[in-house]
Amino acid sequence: MTIHLVVPPHPVLPLVAKAISLLNAPFRGVDVPQNNYSLSVQAMNNAAFDDIGIHSRPDKRSEAEDRWVAFQPYLLSKGYQLRPDTSQIGSRPGRELLSSLCTVKTPIRVLDATRIQDNQQVKLKMIVAYAAGEGANEYALLKHFSESPLKDDPSNHVVPCLDSFPIPGIDAGNFVVMPLLSSYQLIPFYNLAEVHELLKQLFDGLLFLHSNNVAHRDIASTNVMMDARPLFEEPFHPFYQDHSLDAKRLIYPSYSRSEKDVRYYFIDYGYAVWFPDPNAPRTAVGVDAREAAPEQKSGQPYDPFPADVYQLGKMIHDDLFQAVDDLRFLLPLIRGMTEETPTRRLTLEQARDQMNTSFVGLHGWRYRWPLVPRNTRFQDRCWYFFRGLVAEILFLVRCIRRLGLRN
Repeated sequence: MTIHLVVPPHPVLPLVAKAISLLNAPFRGVDVPQNNYSLSVQAMNNAAFDDIGIHSRPDKRSEAEDRWVAFQPYLLSKGYQLRPDTSQIGSRPGRELLSSLCTVKTPIRVLDATRIQDNQQVKLKMIVAYAAGEGANEYALLKHFSESPLKDDPSNHVVPCLDSFPIPGIDAGNFVVMPLLSSYQLIPFYNLAEVHELLKQLFDGLLFLHSNNVAHRDIASTNVMMDARPLFEEPFHPFYQDHSLDAKRLIYPSYSRSEKDVRYYFIDYGYAVWFPDPNAPRTAVGVDAREAAPEQKSGQPYDPFPADVYQLGKMIHDDLFQAVDDLRFLLPLIRGMTEETPTRRLTLEQARDQMNTSFVGLHGWRYRWPLVPRNTRFQDRCWYFFRGLVAEILFLVRCIRRLGLRN
């Protein structure tokens, strides 16, 4: 059957039309009439699922985009509407806009959508299992941790699976529906209290995984996300999350992490290993990780649980310690977590306890004082100092008022 697609003109800004004509462009969904629908991927086998082109032009969708378009009627039947167009970005300085458009790559397996029943923004992920390879445990793990009683455990920081259904024509392939999450670095941390809350949730979440005999094996910046929606008073664009939902203007968070409850999640369990039998050998092989631990690079079987400790310690070092001078006190923790020899490495429980002790030992004012990014100019440091001073005065006033009410 021939697929007849109704493709609207691609609205590319004149400023960058020529620059991106041969480069990557964001996903451009279209409405495909149900009666003209044919799923061209049904003949595709699992091994070739990711062997697909991702490059698009203003006048031509990529193969990955075409696949999502072909799936759209099926997704509609399940209650999910793909985003019509992500190519229009509001006014930015020309150079910044050009850079942002030219570095976008079409997602092969993950795309945002809207849940029709409540107009909720979600993410759709196609999970295809390969024997003893990436994705072998991912679908089962997401389903397992999204069922009672595990889903109700406050220590569960596995990204929730809101819904799932098969990928037509793909053996052991499933669509998984997840919340629309954001990079945990989407907005800067205001003070050490916010950093401490992040680390408490990450350590608790990883301990929860390990206590359920699961090792993640791919802990990295891109696999730690947060639900940033409580920080904004309006929905943000699912791809350009510093823009309004219609992508026409920049938006900013209305609240800090200290003012709202922000929850953090581990995502991407494609390399995770699960040992349902507690008596089975707890070893793994393979080096496929964004930040591989030394034992993962050896090519020999290794214990994946200490490898998780190494990866989390490396992430803390690269993302937090190197960015903020006020986090120097975490250096002993980082060194203990990133020991080259796994047997000399801190256990996850030891690392969690040492992390909490490091923060508890801080003076209260330092815990609340604004974080100053490394290499900040002197005049900006003065502004941070002023903000911190005002915040401390207000804190003292609130304490005095509470004491007065008690008396």
